[in-house]
Amino acid sequence: MFSDPITLLLLVLVFLIAISCHEASHALAAHKLGDITPKSEGRLTLNPLAHLDIIGTIAIFLFSFGWGKPVRVNPRNFENRRRDMMLVAFAGPAANFALAFVATGLLTLGFSEYSSGIL
Repeated sequence: MFSDPITLLLLVLVFLIAISCHEASHALAAHKLGDITPKSEGRLTLNPLAHLDIIGTIAIFLFSFGWGKPVRVNPRNFENRRRDMMLVAFAGPAANFALAFVATGLLTLGFSEYSSGIL
């Protein structure tokens, strides 16, 4: 992985997009359900700098497993706390599945000459 700089660059880009979309989806779901906490903390954005956890980011490259900075929410701002917390929790993985679906489609159509090296 580290021997080919193009592959490494693509992986960094993929991780930044995935983490940003995942965490921003949690934030967007919370915001749409009535919680202003993610917006007030600057997490309602796709900017990777708002979502990166330094230890989680380093772990991705060392162990192929990592994490972003968790989005804080205040369940007291939700109309139905149990349901809305479940929807907020589901939003991040749903974004990952959507990204995987789009990426698979792009790779299947041959938009990347590096697709065989990444997968």
